[in-house]
Amino acid sequence: MGFDWSRMMGWLLAVGLFIQLSGKIWLVSGSARNSQIYIWLLLPALVFSLSRILVKHRFKIDLQYLPWLLFLLWVALSTLWATGIESSVQSIAKRALFVGLYLVAINVLINQHESYFRRVLLASVVVIAFGALLSLIYQYGVLEKPIAYRAFRIDRMGIGEFANFGWPVAAGIFYGSVAMWAMGMVLDSRTSTKLALFWLAVFTILALYVLMTGTRGAWIALLGSCVLAVVMQRSRRGIWGMGLCLVAVAVISAFLWDQILVEVQKRQLSGRGPIWAYYFDVMSGHWWLGHGFGTPFTYLWPNGKTISPHAHSLYLQQIYDSGLISLGFLLSGLAVLFYKGWIMRHNSWVRLTFPVLVYALIAMLTDVERVITRPSDYWTVFWLPVAVLLALPYKKLSKQE
Repeated sequence: MGFDWSRMMGWLLAVGLFIQLSGKIWLVSGSARNSQIYIWLLLPALVFSLSRILVKHRFKIDLQYLPWLLFLLWVALSTLWATGIESSVQSIAKRALFVGLYLVAINVLINQHESYFRRVLLASVVVIAFGALLSLIYQYGVLEKPIAYRAFRIDRMGIGEFANFGWPVAAGIFYGSVAMWAMGMVLDSRTSTKLALFWLAVFTILALYVLMTGTRGAWIALLGSCVLAVVMQRSRRGIWGMGLCLVAVAVISAFLWDQILVEVQKRQLSGRGPIWAYYFDVMSGHWWLGHGFGTPFTYLWPNGKTISPHAHSLYLQQIYDSGLISLGFLLSGLAVLFYKGWIMRHNSWVRLTFPVLVYALIAMLTDVERVITRPSDYWTVFWLPVAVLLALPYKKLSKQE
C-alpha cells in the first residue's frame, strides 16, 4: 500500500490554516506564529506548485485568478520606485508571493480536502470566540474596566500576550470577520436548531467584542453583511433575528443618542478627514504609479505626538502604494468574484463566504493598512474569503444547492 501524499498534504495545510486563523489567540509570539504558518501552510503550497510545474508539467492558470495575479505582480513591482522603505526591496516584494501561495493552499484544501477545510474553519471560529469570551470576562469582570460608550476599547485579553491585537480597530475588524462565519452557520438551512443556537451564541460573543472595541467601521460592516447573509440564505430564522436586532439597535441608539450626535456632527462618523486631506496633498503627481509599495505614510496630528502610519482606507492606501493601476487590478478581481457570487448564489459555500468578503470591503473603507502583508490578521479578514470564492469550481457549484 503506497503512501498517500495527498492525504498528508491535506493534514499539513489544515494544521497551517488552523494556526493562521486562531494562532493569535493562543500563540503569543508573532515570529513563532509566522514561522509555523510558513512551514505548515505556505511551504506545502510551494512544493505542490513546483511539483505541478516541474514534475507533471502542468502550468495552467484559471482565468478568474488572472486579475489577482496581475495585482500581486504589479504591487511587487512597485517596490522598485519606493523610497524610505524599512526593509529590503526583496523582503517587501516577496509578501506578494506569500499571498499567492496562500491562494494555492486554500485552493488545494477546498478542492481536494473540503472536509478538512470545513472542520478547521469552524474549529478556529470556536477557538477565537472562546478567546473573545475570556477577554471580555477578564477585562470587564475581573479588571472591572468601564463599559460606558468607548470608555475602554478592548483590544486584548489582558493575560500575558494572549489574544493581543495591539489596537482596538484591528481587534474589531478581525473579530467581526470571524463573527460572519458564525452567522453564516446560524442561517444555513442545513444547520439543526441546537447547532444554530450554539452558533448564535458564538456570534453573540464575537459581536459583543466588536461592540466593545468601539470600531465604528466594523459595526457598520457587521450590520451590512448580516443583512446580506440573511438575504442570501433566505432564512426565516434570519428574518426574525434581523427584526430583533433592529429593535435592539433602536433601543441602544436611544440610550446613546447624545454620543451619536457627537459622532455625526463633530467627527463625521470616521474622524478621518484630516488624514484624507493630507493624503490628497501628498498624492499630487503620484496617482498612476503611487509612491511605491513600502514607502512610509506619515501623517502627524496637530498635537505633534500622534502619527497615523497609513491612509485609513485600503483603497486610498492601495493607490498611495502602487497607484490607480493596482487599484484597477484589485477592482477587476473583485468584479470577477461579485459575478461569480451572483451566478453561484445558491451554493452553500458562496452563501457562507460572500458576506464575509462584503464585510471586509465595507470595513476597509475607513480602516485596514495593507492587504499584501506577511501572515497577519488581514489574511483572515480579506484573503480567506477571496481564496475560498476563487477556489470553488463553477461546474461543481452550478449543481449544488
